[in-house]
Amino acid sequence: MNEALDVVLISLRDPDDPMAAHELGCFQQFTGVQDIRVLHASATPAGRRELDADLLLFGGSGAYSVLDPHPWVRRFLDFLVAAVDEGVPAWGSCFGYQGLALALGGKVVRDDARARLGAYEVQVTPQGRQDPVFSVLPPSFHAQYGHHDHVVALPSGVELLSVDPEGRFEALRVSGSHFRAAQFHPELTTALTLSRFAHYRDHYAHDEYETIVAKISAWQDTGEVQAVLPAVVADARRVRAQRKG
Repeated sequence: MNEALDVVLISLRDPDDPMAAHELGCFQQFTGVQDIRVLHASATPAGRRELDADLLLFGGSGAYSVLDPHPWVRRFLDFLVAAVDEGVPAWGSCFGYQGLALALGGKVVRDDARARLGAYEVQVTPQGRQDPVFSVLPPSFHAQYGHHDHVVALPSGVELLSVDPEGRFEALRVSGSHFRAAQFHPELTTALTLSRFAHYRDHYAHDEYETIVAKISAWQDTGEVQAVLPAVVADARRVRAQRKG
């Protein structure tokens, strides 16, 4: 029987945000790990205890951008660099991906004209096909998105794992590490995206909201992207076994 992993979700949502609990449930469902410890980075700085974890998870943020000048965002970016330096196995979705790219010297911009919400096509790169996690995916698959910020320049020292059909960056791994991140959300399905989007309906005019709901609902999940997080967990188990060995 496998010993339980010490898994920590570094939440980029405020503790009183109802979507924080929603996100935790999504990661529990698709990692298969129920005992996930949560730290809210906007309220409590991540530190040594988190760096000693077997696996770190970073999700999205409905209220913040990695470009915000908030002190906690700056501390979070510094923590990402520390996690890379310590070699901690990690996965970042959306905000976590953007933060990692920015923290390591890449470029992130806000571009509302290219905002995406719903399912979009993703293609695995040749480097991705050699990666223990991304190699579980077919060459082309669909994944859920919800973002306005975009990584437009990768930092040095990373491997590009996936792109969109136009060649834009969608996932990376820090070279020689077990830290991977993606612009998309493997922890979301169409139904989960709809339930999360409903929380923000007051931010949209009625017609705009209904149009986006129809767009999200048009995609029928294939389940292919849901292979990613179990592969991340399996990779973290291999790393821990090697350390103990």
